Amino acid sequence: MGGTLLFSLLLQVPLPDEQMQSWLDTIAFIFNVLYALSIRGYFILVLVGLMVFVSSMSDSLAKTLIGIGITLYFVGPYLVELFAGFASIEGITLETATQAWLALFGMNDAEMVALLLFIAEIMVAVAILGGAILYFTPSSREMKSKGRSLVVRALMLAPVMVFFEISFWL
Repeated sequence: MGGTLLFSLLLQVPLPDEQMQSWLDTIAFIFNVLYALSIRGYFILVLVGLMVFVSSMSDSLAKTLIGIGITLYFVGPYLVELFAGFASIEGITLETATQAWLALFGMNDAEMVALLLFIAEIMVAVAILGGAILYFTPSSREMKSKGRSLVVRALMLAPVMVFFEISFWL
């Protein structure tokens, strides 16, 4: 099958219908997942970005993830619809996007956000505890500033977690 595809591309002969349909189904699946990500998945990117920020692993990665999540929220659905129109793919709806999301991840977005919130709550608790220990250890000024930084970062994530927890009930 791969040889037929390469041979068709080299001779610039149209692809057989079954290969073309398979290709269009794959592209439609990708666009449906991107549509679901832009409608619902921005929550996940923002939450993961804040979790990376709290962990102090990489501030630039955290800012990038949060920026991508916010940009995806505002621009994502329009871009997906535009590119799907260019690819002549119709039928990207909320239902097909949900089906593609479930087929790819195996859990819906609410379950994924709940799992990430559980991990974020653990991270906040550890960051506050570790920051308090570092802050109240009288050995050096650097440990005190590191502890203060950890506590402030954890307290920045806490209201966002409360918002996500309450948003499921609204």
